[in-house]
Amino acid sequence: MKNEAVDNLLTSAIHYCNLVENFNSNQEIDKLKNLVVSLLELYSKALFLPDVEPESADLYDFDVSLPQINFEQYENYWEVFNPYHLEEPVCGSLTDDILDIYKDVKEGIFLYEQNEQIEAIWHWKFHFKAHWGSHAVDAIRALHSANIM
Repeated sequence: MKNEAVDNLLTSAIHYCNLVENFNSNQEIDKLKNLVVSLLELYSKALFLPDVEPESADLYDFDVSLPQINFEQYENYWEVFNPYHLEEPVCGSLTDDILDIYKDVKEGIFLYEQNEQIEAIWHWKFHFKAHWGSHAVDAIRALHSANIM
């Protein structure tokens, strides 16, 4: 399936995964800012993915090796899961957010590279709505609050 929105998401996904894989070795001063920009791009591209149904009922089993990442003083932050209900804040983890996004997005890349484009699109969109979209919003907010701008 050739689609500009899918191509845009794939490009953003590859860029994001490369940033995460090289995060600890990157000595750039702006590496947190670059991560925020990548998250914003990834999130905005996912919003425009087309609706598809998977062609196969097969479940794919991926062995995604998660990179080591260190956010030092920015690792933990406070969050409220549902901003529309008064509840106690909980401690969030920037590493958990970034690596959960990484895993979901990387699995879609694997599917795409195996010529399973429809499954890749479905995987990205389903997991965006159900899982990694919330992690992206939390990570963006936490990094914004870290005064990295």
